Amino acid sequence: MNLFKNMNSSKKNHFNLVLLAGVATLLCACSNTEDYPKEPDRPGSSKVRWTESVMPEGWTKVTNEGGTTLGYSGNSGLQLIQVDGFDFKDLNRNNLLDQFEDWRLDFETRAKAMVNEIPVEQMMGMKMNPFGRWTVNPDTLDTIIKNSLDLGYRQLRAPRGGSADARTKVNWNNMVQEYIESLGNIVCIPAVWIDDPRTGDVSGWPCNLGLAATFDPEVGAQYGRLMSEEWRAMGISMQVATQMDLAAEPRWKRIPGTFGEDPALAMDMARAIINGWQSTYDEEGNDLGWGKHSVNNQMKHFPGDGAAEGGRESHTRDGAYNVFPGGQFFTHILPFIACMDLPGKTKTVSAAMINYSIGIEADGSPVGGERLGTSFSPYKINQLLREKYDWDGYILTDFGILTSKDYGVENLTQAEKMLATLEAGCDAFGGEGGDGQKSVDLAMEAYKLGVARLGEPKMNEIMKKSTERILRTHFNIGIVDNPYLDLKVAETVPNNTEHNAAGHQAHLKSVVMLKNSAGIIHKASAEGEKPRVYIPRIYLAATGGWTRTPASAEPGFDLKIAGEYYNVLTDELAVRFTGPADKEGNPTLLPDDILRASKEEIARCDFALVRITSPKNGNPTFMESGGKRDGGPGSVGSITDREEFTYLPISLQYRPYTADSEFVRRESLGGDMIKVTENGSEKLVKENRSYFGETGIITNESHLDLVLNTASVADKVIVALDVSNPMILEEFESEVDAIVIGFGGNRSDYLPDKVFLEIITGQVEPSGLLPVQMPANMETVEAQFEDVPRDMECYTDSDGNTYDFAFGLNWSGVINDDRTAKYNVPPIAGEPL
Repeated sequence: MNLFKNMNSSKKNHFNLVLLAGVATLLCACSNTEDYPKEPDRPGSSKVRWTESVMPEGWTKVTNEGGTTLGYSGNSGLQLIQVDGFDFKDLNRNNLLDQFEDWRLDFETRAKAMVNEIPVEQMMGMKMNPFGRWTVNPDTLDTIIKNSLDLGYRQLRAPRGGSADARTKVNWNNMVQEYIESLGNIVCIPAVWIDDPRTGDVSGWPCNLGLAATFDPEVGAQYGRLMSEEWRAMGISMQVATQMDLAAEPRWKRIPGTFGEDPALAMDMARAIINGWQSTYDEEGNDLGWGKHSVNNQMKHFPGDGAAEGGRESHTRDGAYNVFPGGQFFTHILPFIACMDLPGKTKTVSAAMINYSIGIEADGSPVGGERLGTSFSPYKINQLLREKYDWDGYILTDFGILTSKDYGVENLTQAEKMLATLEAGCDAFGGEGGDGQKSVDLAMEAYKLGVARLGEPKMNEIMKKSTERILRTHFNIGIVDNPYLDLKVAETVPNNTEHNAAGHQAHLKSVVMLKNSAGIIHKASAEGEKPRVYIPRIYLAATGGWTRTPASAEPGFDLKIAGEYYNVLTDELAVRFTGPADKEGNPTLLPDDILRASKEEIARCDFALVRITSPKNGNPTFMESGGKRDGGPGSVGSITDREEFTYLPISLQYRPYTADSEFVRRESLGGDMIKVTENGSEKLVKENRSYFGETGIITNESHLDLVLNTASVADKVIVALDVSNPMILEEFESEVDAIVIGFGGNRSDYLPDKVFLEIITGQVEPSGLLPVQMPANMETVEAQFEDVPRDMECYTDSDGNTYDFAFGLNWSGVINDDRTAKYNVPPIAGEPL
């Protein structure tokens, strides 16, 4: 591998021409390409306009008057050069100011100029995007991370959540950046840290669905503004988000990450949030555009993954197909289009992640005529995203497309799959690169296949353009000029009190009150004793598969927190459990080991407060390389298993659901093309993935039993619901007095206890609205089209209220305000090509 950089003859000739143009031209700040490279100032020829200081963490800070602040390590060997009195980093060590080194130029120009410095093999390293295999610690870099950096890996997974303290994150980042600067044989490109939405070391905010329930894009904008400050304080500058799929299919498991099912609301929320993440703001709130608090966002999963047939999710092969029986493929693209036209100075979303799915039209034909997953689809990427919508940002594939999620290209080699993604318009390979040199070698095999197929000029054009897009996400946020972290900032900005207080207010605004018979939830009185409240324990069965958890039976709310609001009665546990022994030989918990409070004790309470979660499906899933069942990886996944695999319905109710109504498809729209032999000849037929006549698996039916049993002994019952999907509320609504729902926080299924309790105790008036419909029954779920928003019959409760999109109650009754006037109108539709 030859990564050594030498100034080629054309560059030398170019430099000689610049010399002949004269000293005046060399010293000007002109951005014309012909003015580069520039020679450094002669000693004493210019006023010095920069100062330098060594920071407590050991790196050196260079402050340019009225210009960009630089950061570098004095121990790395990287040199600075002075031009026009300002300081610049000599990233390619040629003692000249190259165009990509000049911080006075725009980031697009610099990224395009740097591409010519990078050999193909390093470009392939930059396309790797592995989960970290290295060991993160505050003192040393291990061999794995050094080898990865040697290969050109520059988009790295940030240390997760609360697993590393501020000192570790700062030292780790600074050591990585110093090591990159020491690599004298390749141009210096500082590393970018990327991550999915985080928990544990950042302030707490609602998940996207919760933010949507506020129906207030400004709440989303505030979330983006504050969270980006926290991420940049930890050195993280790209988010593998924001998710903006339309939740048109109510059974789909990724709805909590969406902004609901209405296109107009999703467009406004996505645009506001990404604008907040990407822009930097001054103390007065003025938008400065790209800057020190900016975080690149990947809008995902283009062109939308929410039209999943039967609600099955595309991370597993049984969910490989999005279907469009209502002809609304282009409606699902609307939130993405909205983010290509931001109101702020960053102008457009900078990056995207695409979905795995194959799209199928109502007549069974593939979207765009290609029976291909999006990563391999020239129609979806080059023709639509790049050409039709004129968007030229950085695209990362979702993870695993070379192995288990290679939908439509299963017969290609891994190198051929890599080439197919590049030809389709992708720029980097999500999750790939874990094998180091072997991964780069595989990518170089793809490059050679491309040269053979397309010719070297065309293949190099693809490589340079895709690398330029990646580089823009390094230059636009200022990482190339200063990639170093300040420990004081890292210790004080993330997860700070002010941001958590703002997040708490957002949580409160996200809570939706569905039912409030006789005003049981009302404004708190100034005086009075704490109510006596029964909070029962919730039994959770042990789980298997990838993540195993033992059975548990905790009260619905933390008793210490609940005790701040109520005098709490709860259940006891048996001294000795009666379930099967665990690995240590100890008996495990069974439902009968919960000793419920007596009827007499419950009768003396003012009301019961029961907290449950929406129905949880336990259906097996399927993928070629391993499934998610109790046996763990590999229990489902062989070809034999695939042939025997039974598709089950995903249910939104607690009680057993058998899919045998007239509305259930007898023949699925999606399905793999399988070879069959008839009359001695082979032909391709579409696999039928119908689940007609089958019964779904629900793992928390006991939650319904808990509500009904409590209602049978308590005079009044309030239900607090942690909701991840629309659900059938008919099963218990008429038996309870009030229902409040929360959509969880970030990646959590659960709303913080204090949020629910402040609403229920009347300290805060509920104001949230439903961002999704609540269906009347499973028949309407089956009858609706997966791709059509807001097309279900909604449930009407015993008080006469219908749980439709944009419904919610406050203390006075049904909410009708500016938000409902704006969004509670017929949904808009996308315009086909």
